[in-house]
Amino acid sequence: MPTEILVIEDAAQIRENLVELLQLSGYNVQTAPDGINGLHKAREVKPDLILCDIMMPDMDGHQVLTTIRNYPDLAHVPFIFLTAKADMVDLRQGMGLGADDYLTKPFLSSDLLTAIASRLKRCQQQRLSRPPKSGYLTSLPGHDAKGNMMLTVPDCLYFYVQHRSTYVWHKAGLFQLNKTLDRLTATLDPHEFFRVNRHVILHRKTIQKYAYWEKGKYCLYLTINGQQHQVILPKARYNAFRNWLST
Repeated sequence: MPTEILVIEDAAQIRENLVELLQLSGYNVQTAPDGINGLHKAREVKPDLILCDIMMPDMDGHQVLTTIRNYPDLAHVPFIFLTAKADMVDLRQGMGLGADDYLTKPFLSSDLLTAIASRLKRCQQQRLSRPPKSGYLTSLPGHDAKGNMMLTVPDCLYFYVQHRSTYVWHKAGLFQLNKTLDRLTATLDPHEFFRVNRHVILHRKTIQKYAYWEKGKYCLYLTINGQQHQVILPKARYNAFRNWLST
């Protein structure tokens, strides 16, 4: 089956040139003229890779990437920024949000095709290490000061990232993991677990209530192993959270 690539680019001429190049290279191509339409198209076609401009009206590339990474069915999709911005601050921001690569316009066709092939190969390697499609992750290894322990996933209450390391509050205590949140998002049962933001995945049984906080954010009140916690839910994730909570 041909690889599906989604191109999100507001400049029509660049978008058309990318489509021609990619189709000649054997890829199926879907396009969107802006970030909002790009998100709708991504949910519709489930692409194998996304190319996205940064400077776009209404919703920029950073906002698109943040939203994509919060969709469990799209969180694993390789995401490459194509942008005229070349400063290091912007580069770090994009990579910090979870971009897989970053090409500055103008770029060589060969550089783009090499970046796409590299990211698709890495994604394929990650897929091979995931559980079979017949079921979601049911256990995973963790370790604490006492040593290694196989953790039952239904008893994992709260996954989070701190100082680039992944941890989980489990019924048996706090453990460090060797998996990223992106890989966890792709393998956990989406009916039981919800990715709140770039740093946190929650089990539904930890959530006590939620309430409006301020500046367009909502506060989730949690109970984890008898302790009270609070997590901030971005406004962009609020409707998805309510829908998930009601299922």
